[in-house]
Amino acid sequence: MSDVSLPSSSVDAFWTPAQRFPQLWRSLLGLFLIHVTFFAATFGIILAGGALLGFNPQSVLDADTPAKTMVFFATFIGYHIGLWLVVRFLHKRPYRSLFGPTWKIRWRHFAYGMIAALTVAVTTALIETGGHLPGTGITPPDIFRHMGFAHWITLLPFALGLIFLQIMAEELVFRGYLLQQLRARFQRFWIWGLLPSLIFGLLHFDPTTYGINAYFYVLHTTVVGVILSLITLRTGNIGAAAGLHMANNSTLLVLGNEGSLDGLSLFLSAPDLTSPYVGASILMQTTASALAFAIWWRLAPRTPKNPQAIANAVGED
Repeated sequence: MSDVSLPSSSVDAFWTPAQRFPQLWRSLLGLFLIHVTFFAATFGIILAGGALLGFNPQSVLDADTPAKTMVFFATFIGYHIGLWLVVRFLHKRPYRSLFGPTWKIRWRHFAYGMIAALTVAVTTALIETGGHLPGTGITPPDIFRHMGFAHWITLLPFALGLIFLQIMAEELVFRGYLLQQLRARFQRFWIWGLLPSLIFGLLHFDPTTYGINAYFYVLHTTVVGVILSLITLRTGNIGAAAGLHMANNSTLLVLGNEGSLDGLSLFLSAPDLTSPYVGASILMQTTASALAFAIWWRLAPRTPKNPQAIANAVGED
């Protein structure tokens, strides 16, 4: 990312749109209202999807068919509706301000983020499928075809569109709304960077599915959340983080885990999600993501004319 130095002044900072109404009570109320809207929309979309497509609405969360998986992703439109209402009426600013002070997504950053995430994903996948995952002594699980290619390629544009809807919802809630509001109110990193990322990680805690590996998964999503927050502030735009998230989630369209949001996957593997192999895989992905971020952070150009802006990005007072 060649043009990703920190904003040259507070006027250009990512959190500038939130500076007019940064009160903590507004942010907490807004977060509550966003989720109320999301759950209400989810309920309606699941009921409508089940009625129109002929399946039990309670089975949508299984996401084991293309129709159910698409309905699942469609529920994330509730976040966009909630965000629009909250920023418009509670914070008196436009929805597009969540993208950054330019009110636009930087698509070049989005592309860079996708390339970086796909590079990490392919590298870790080659290590795993080659049987080189350290410390496990377990043969990688078999990979098998799940869907015919012609059927899969027909669904692919719709699947990508719905995944984009989903990742943008999560990014705009956590790296858009929450990061802007907290960073406009506080300078300390643990408040605007670590705490929201930990909450983001805990939302992925699923010991029923992952066993002890659920803790590694929370660690992974927390670390990734911190990385995405720092990237967003460093670039001054939601684009790069959204691209990273998009590439990461889109990989499930090619290779998914059986029984885990697999309705749109071309190929599946069937690992024991509670096994040491999966735990080592999660930790390797976390390490690879952190290393890639550290290299980028070191090499990306800074803004020498305003060192305080750089200091503020990591919460120094």
